[in-house]
Amino acid sequence: METNVDLSNIDVTIEDDSIHSSFAKVLKSFRIEFGASELRSIALGFKVITYKKLMSLYDTDSLQVELISNWILECKFWTMLESLLDVKFNKDLSQSVQKTKVDLEGVCEYSSDTVLQDKIISSDGDLLQIFTCINTLSDTFKLDFPTQDDENNVDDENELQYTKWHNTLLKLNSTNRDPTLVRTLDVDSPLRTGYQVDFTDAKRDEAFFKRAYKLLLSHEFDDLKTLCEATNNWDFALMLAGLNDRIDPVIDLNDFSKNTVPSGVKSKLLRKRAIYQLANSTKLDSSPYEKACYGILSSDFMSANELATNWEEKLYLYLSNVFSHKLDTKIMKLYQDLGMDSEVSLISKLTKPPVVSNSVDDILNKLSNDRNPVIKEQSKHSIRVLIGSVISDNVKTLMENTVQSLDKLLSVDDNIDNEITNESYLLRILAHLAIILQLIYGEQIINNHDYTKLLKCYILRLILYKSYDLVPVYVSFIPTEEAIIEIYSSLLFQFEYSSSDRFSQISGMRTLRLPLEPILRKTIEKAFNETTEYYPTSSEIQLNYQVDGIDEKLYSTIYWFIDAGMIFDCLDAIIVLLRRFLLVGKIGSAIEFLGSISLPQLIDNYRCETSVLTNMKESNADLSQIQHIPNYKLLELTQYHNLFSAFKLMLSYDPATVSYDDLQTLIKSLDKIVKSWLFDLVDEDSSYHDNEILDSDVDIYKELRRIYIPTLFNALFDVLVENKSKGKKFAQQAVELVNLLADEEYKLYDILNSTDELKTFLVKFSNVGCLLYGDNKEGVYV
Repeated sequence: METNVDLSNIDVTIEDDSIHSSFAKVLKSFRIEFGASELRSIALGFKVITYKKLMSLYDTDSLQVELISNWILECKFWTMLESLLDVKFNKDLSQSVQKTKVDLEGVCEYSSDTVLQDKIISSDGDLLQIFTCINTLSDTFKLDFPTQDDENNVDDENELQYTKWHNTLLKLNSTNRDPTLVRTLDVDSPLRTGYQVDFTDAKRDEAFFKRAYKLLLSHEFDDLKTLCEATNNWDFALMLAGLNDRIDPVIDLNDFSKNTVPSGVKSKLLRKRAIYQLANSTKLDSSPYEKACYGILSSDFMSANELATNWEEKLYLYLSNVFSHKLDTKIMKLYQDLGMDSEVSLISKLTKPPVVSNSVDDILNKLSNDRNPVIKEQSKHSIRVLIGSVISDNVKTLMENTVQSLDKLLSVDDNIDNEITNESYLLRILAHLAIILQLIYGEQIINNHDYTKLLKCYILRLILYKSYDLVPVYVSFIPTEEAIIEIYSSLLFQFEYSSSDRFSQISGMRTLRLPLEPILRKTIEKAFNETTEYYPTSSEIQLNYQVDGIDEKLYSTIYWFIDAGMIFDCLDAIIVLLRRFLLVGKIGSAIEFLGSISLPQLIDNYRCETSVLTNMKESNADLSQIQHIPNYKLLELTQYHNLFSAFKLMLSYDPATVSYDDLQTLIKSLDKIVKSWLFDLVDEDSSYHDNEILDSDVDIYKELRRIYIPTLFNALFDVLVENKSKGKKFAQQAVELVNLLADEEYKLYDILNSTDELKTFLVKFSNVGCLLYGDNKEGVYV
C-alpha cells in the first residue's frame, strides 16, 4: 500500500489562524489537566473542529469544491482515528484483545446469532478493528460533497412511484395486454418467470434502489424503512428486517418476565446466504442498483463494485466482504462446536459470496491500482494515505517516510522551505497525529528524535505566521526536558518578538509548567555564544555610534529576563552585554539599549528582592537557591548608567542652541564622569578590593577606562573652550584640566599616554592656551 505522503506537491494555501488556535486549545486543555481525560478526547476535539469548519464552508463558500473535499477527508480521518483509539491503539498496549479463544460461557445451541457475533468480535482484535472501520466509514458517508450523480439522484427521486408497479397494473387490466409483461404482481415474478414489468415501473424501481443503495452504505436504516413504506416496497422492507438483531430475553438475557418475547431474525447467516442468491442472479444485470443493494446486504463485493463512486465507498465494500467472510466462518465453527449440525447443513447448501481480499493491506493495494481511474487517483491523496496507514497498522512506516521527506525540505540553517511551511493542512495533521501516537506508544511508532523534529517543523510554521501564543502548547509535548530547553531557547533567540509576544510566551510557559528559567537562561546563553564573532576585541578600538541589527538582536534577548521578573539573571546578563558592547567601542548600541530600559529601577528591584529574602532568612526559610550579585558589580551597573547619561547629554549637545543651564549640566556631568568612572573599581585602596572584586574584572575596568576616559576628557575640554565666551570660568576650568591630567590620584596621565592621546591633547592644549592668553592678557586665572 501507499505509505508515502508527498510533501513536495502540497497545497500552498495558508489556513486561517482559528484552525491552528482551535487545535492548540484542545491540546492545551489536555496538557493542563493531564490525566483527567482520555486520549480519545483529543481526537474527538480535532474531529469537532473539522466538522465545524466543514459546515461553515458549506454555508459560506460552497463553490470551493477542492477545499471542501479536503475538509471532508480530514473529518473522516479524525473520526476514524477517534473510533480506533479504544478498539485498536489502547488495546495494542495492553495486548488484551488480539486473537483469543471465544468465551462460550452462557452460550448454547439456542443462543442468538447476535450473542455469538458479539463474543466472536470481542475475542478477535483484528475483526473488531475491521468492524469499527466499516461502521465509521458508513457514518462519514453523509459528509460527502454532492456529486453530479447525486444531483441526478434528485431527478430520479422525483420519479419514485408510490404505488408499486402502477403502470404494469394498468396495462395488465387493459384489453391489449403486452405479452412480455409479468402475469402476476408479486415481487419475485420477474425473477421466477423471466417476464418484465413496464419500462416506466422498472425505471422507477431502479430510482428506488439507487436511493436505497446510498442509504445502505451510510447505515441510515430508519430513512430506508421510511422510503420503503412510502413507495410500497414491502418486500424489500421485509428483507431489511433481517438486519435486526435477534434477542431471546429468556435465553440471552435470563429475563423471565411475562411480557418478554423473542424478536429479530433467528438465523441472520442463513438469510444473508439467501439474499446472495438474488445478488448473484444474472436476471438482475439490467438493474445494477437493485443488484448492488442485495450485494451490500449479503456482503458481496462483486455485486456493488462497479457502482462505488469514490475510494471510501469501495474501501467499505472490501472491508465488509472480508469482515463477513471471517465472521461467518467463525459462526459456522461455533455452530459445529455447539452441535447445531442441521443449521450447518442447511446453510452450507447455499453458496456464499467469494472473498476478494485477504487483508487490509491487500485491499489498499487493490484500491491504489483500481481500474477506475478516479479511485486510483484518489488513493494518492495524502489524507487517504493517512487513513490507510492507520487502519492497516502502517503508521510507523508512514512516519518514517514523513520524517525523511522533512529532512529533504530542511535547509542547513534550520529554516523550513516554503513548500512545507506554507501548506494548508498536511503538516498540521501529521504533527497532531504524531502527538497522539507519542502519547500512546512513546517511541514505539516514532522515536523521540524524529517526533521532535516533526513537532519543531510545525512550531516553526506557527512562528513564521506570528502565532506565537500557540508555541508553548506544542513545546510542552516535546518528550524530554533537555530537548524542550534546547529547542525552545533556539526559537526564542532565532525570531523577533514584541513585548506582547514575550508576555504570551512567558504566560504560556508558566501555565503549562514548562522549565521557564532554564529556557530563558539557555536563550541568552545562545545569544551570546552565537554572536561572539561579531565583537572581536583584538582589533583597534574606535568608538562606534551606529547600531547594527546583530546588536539589537543581542540586547533584545535581555528583555526576556526583564519580562519574566528574573532580576538576578537580568542584571548579570546586562553586565555581560554592556561589557561586550563597550569593549569593542559600540557605545551607540549600549546607549540605545540602556535607553530602552530603566537600569536604576532594575537595581532597586533587585535590592528590594534581596532585602525581602534576607528577612526571610531570619525565619529559617530555605534560601539555598538564592543568587546574589556582588556589590562591586552593582556599582559597575551604576557606573554604566552614569556613562549612558553623560554620553546622552554629550550627543544632544549643540553649541549653537545650548542654554546656559544645560551647558552647566553637561560640564558637571562630564567632569564627574572623567574623575569617577569605574575609578573605585580599579583603585587598589578602594574597599571593593578587600575580598570581593576579581582580578579579571579589574583588568576589564581598566581597559574600559582606557577606551572611554580619553574621549570624555577631550570632550570636556572642547566644550569648555567652545563656550569660553559665555563665562570666564569656562576658560579657567579648561586650563585647570591640565592639572587634573597630572593629578596622581586619578591616573588620567597614564590613561591618555597608553592610548597615544597624551601628545595630541598637549598640542591642542598649548594652542588653546595661547589663544586663551591672547584673549585674556591679564591671565586666564585672574
